Amino acid sequence: MTIRLLRNFREHLSLRLGIIIVLIITMAFALIFGYLFYRCKRHIQRVAIAHATHLLDNTVVRINGIMDETELVTKNLAQTMPHHLHPDSLLVFTRRAIVENPFLTGMAISMEPNFFPDKGRYYSAYSLRDRTSGSDSITTVREGPFEYFEAIWYKTPRTLGTGCWVDAYDDYNEGTLSSPDYLTSYCCPMRDDDGHYIGSITASLTLKWLSQAVTALKPYPNSSAIMVGRTGMYLAHPDTAKLFHETIFSDAAPEARRDINVLGKAMLAGRSGMTETIVDGEDAFIFYTPLERTGWSIAIVCPASDIFARYNRLSTFVMAIIVIGLLLLLLVCYQIVRRTIQPMRLLDEQAQRIADGVFDEPLPPSLRHDSIGRLTNSFILMQQSLAASVNDIRRVNEELEQRNDELANATQLKQDANRRKADFIHYMYHEIRTPLNIISGFVQVLTASRNSLESDEVEDITTRMLESADNISRLTRQLKEAANNHNT
Repeated sequence: MTIRLLRNFREHLSLRLGIIIVLIITMAFALIFGYLFYRCKRHIQRVAIAHATHLLDNTVVRINGIMDETELVTKNLAQTMPHHLHPDSLLVFTRRAIVENPFLTGMAISMEPNFFPDKGRYYSAYSLRDRTSGSDSITTVREGPFEYFEAIWYKTPRTLGTGCWVDAYDDYNEGTLSSPDYLTSYCCPMRDDDGHYIGSITASLTLKWLSQAVTALKPYPNSSAIMVGRTGMYLAHPDTAKLFHETIFSDAAPEARRDINVLGKAMLAGRSGMTETIVDGEDAFIFYTPLERTGWSIAIVCPASDIFARYNRLSTFVMAIIVIGLLLLLLVCYQIVRRTIQPMRLLDEQAQRIADGVFDEPLPPSLRHDSIGRLTNSFILMQQSLAASVNDIRRVNEELEQRNDELANATQLKQDANRRKADFIHYMYHEIRTPLNIISGFVQVLTASRNSLESDEVEDITTRMLESADNISRLTRQLKEAANNHNT
């Protein structure tokens, strides 16, 4: 089958020319559309980067807005509370802060050990908003005795001496009021008029709220968002099982580990950007930006299939159109080339007939004025001249054959005449030799025995010699008559 196709391809000039034309056009289309698709893909990528960056920036602005308000409330309390240091006022201020700021989940004012001697070693006023039951209730209590001095939200601002955000933590302490969700807090040191540290004020936001704000980032149907803490631990992730148990470094797939390590280090360093890697076995773009005041970083994971979905559909549609167009172009080119070189095919067939010895079937004259038309008409004139030459050659051959026949007949007649002549000469040779032998013999006898022969014997010999001489004379007359007859 393949050999037959190759043979047909070699034998059909129109098919070869059509395919060559289509290949040239295909190469031109490939270069043009390849460049256009490349520019289109780069444009889509730039739009995706701009879109994702815009969403990230908006989310960061929204989160920063809440954090700014949280810091403002906390700093105002830190300035106000040293002038209202009464155990009951601490409870009132924490509850008022929660009521007036719906974004806050918890507020705690925690004093140094034995600050209120009559209250014992520990005194911490804590108000907590409860949204789990569907209602928005607030509970305010003096926390039970526990070593909150070692808690991250108390120890960090005391150590740093300034306000700061702390990583997310589990608020659960047995026997105390606790949030069921992980919290992140802004902690501000509280000082007296002399600048001595007297306690800390902690404003808390539920990590669930931050996680929802982050995971709501969906620039594409299958995109997702993550947030990592200072150590790379997941603080927000579509898979809640990974929260606080895995880091961005431990979660990396083997084929993308190097890219994810670079990404994680960039995020922890507080940089913004985009990287392309493999996530869940698919190519993906990851856009990231920091929450600078917390040391956290937010990232959006966008599958490449989502970003380039329209591009891929457009590519498939365009490729289908191109393939169909090229097939139609091949068919049109084949028909055009076939009609164009039809005279060439007729010339080829006519040349084959001429090669087979058929000269008397001329082509019809061509009405075209191009090279093929001139070639066809020239071929017709050549065929006519060739046919005339062939006819002349045939006539000469016939005459030669006739003369050859005549020569053959003459040769045969000559051979017959020569044969008869030889037979006649041979016959005459024998006829003349016999009397000559007789005469020669009697001459020898007479010469040798002339004196001993009797007259009768001599007479007899003489008589026989005369007879032989008469025979020779008769033969010579016959030869003369034969020669005269042959001349006439």
